[in-house]
Amino acid sequence: MTALLCLLMALPMPGARAATPDLFDAEVVVPNQTSGVRTRATSDALKEVLVRVAGQDAVLQTAPAKQMLKKPDALVQQYRYFNEPGSEPPLLKLWVRFDGAAIRNSLQQQGQAYWGNERPDTLVWLAVEDRGKRYVVSADDGTDVQRQIALAAKQRGLPIVFPLMDLEDQSQVRFSDIWGGFFENVMAASKRYNPQAVLIGRLNRSPSGGWSSRWHLQVAGKPAAWSDSRQQLDKLSQQGIDDTADRLASRFAVARGSGNSNTVSISVSGVDSLSDYARLSAYLKGLTAVSGMQVERVAGAEIDYALQLNGSLDDLTRTVSIGTVLEPVASEIPGSYRLRQ
Repeated sequence: MTALLCLLMALPMPGARAATPDLFDAEVVVPNQTSGVRTRATSDALKEVLVRVAGQDAVLQTAPAKQMLKKPDALVQQYRYFNEPGSEPPLLKLWVRFDGAAIRNSLQQQGQAYWGNERPDTLVWLAVEDRGKRYVVSADDGTDVQRQIALAAKQRGLPIVFPLMDLEDQSQVRFSDIWGGFFENVMAASKRYNPQAVLIGRLNRSPSGGWSSRWHLQVAGKPAAWSDSRQQLDKLSQQGIDDTADRLASRFAVARGSGNSNTVSISVSGVDSLSDYARLSAYLKGLTAVSGMQVERVAGAEIDYALQLNGSLDDLTRTVSIGTVLEPVASEIPGSYRLRQ
């Protein structure tokens, strides 16, 4: 065993990355602050969190979810009431933060899928035709469409960004490109934002006031397309984001298999210092797919790890593909990566 390996093994293993706060937070509109209303609202908030971290609303019909929903207050870490800013008359809301570790353990121990912090940054291009008015939603336009999409994304825990639609974007993307399904220019313009997923939407409001939509999602080179028709914008927006989240969760949520965890070996090059090692180890330990890890070998700037996985090597590979810490190395040996600097 090399001297460096001895030193690495003597260091305390870095802890898992802190969970994104919004992952286990939820807000619910309430009529008052009585205990009975708070209990019901806490149950609704927990349902939102469970769907967010499991990736599918079917989780609410599973045994662990039903058990947690029997006593939702037992999972509450913090709560407070507040009035929604700018609402008139004042809209009272209850904000709740739940015990994320307890929720994760309950789901994973019973074999349910869990979707942690590994969520692709999603760039959202939306072309809207609102009874003759046509526009592309931008990052700061403040339209109802932008607000409804942002709210729905927050509820599902999707990190989204809208294009700036500045002169650079306008020179590359026209309304007709999005509306007509000609996405080459859209994908080219998306590169400046370096997104891990791109969601392209076409929203149309009819003269009678009803809304319809078409959606196209591109992630990891795999496209998906679907359409929807709703009478209300908030429901249309929520369903569009729900469908997007469902599709992303099918790729990135991890379910622990039956029996012992799978053990795989990976090799990471470009680890030039102890700070590199600390950053790499913290990243690996924080991944949803990883339940345990051990350093097997150190050779110069290359480290081999034995990872115990909740899922499979494919699950790990998909997760790493949307991260900014590791990049795959062309090799005949699966599990070869380089640390990004």
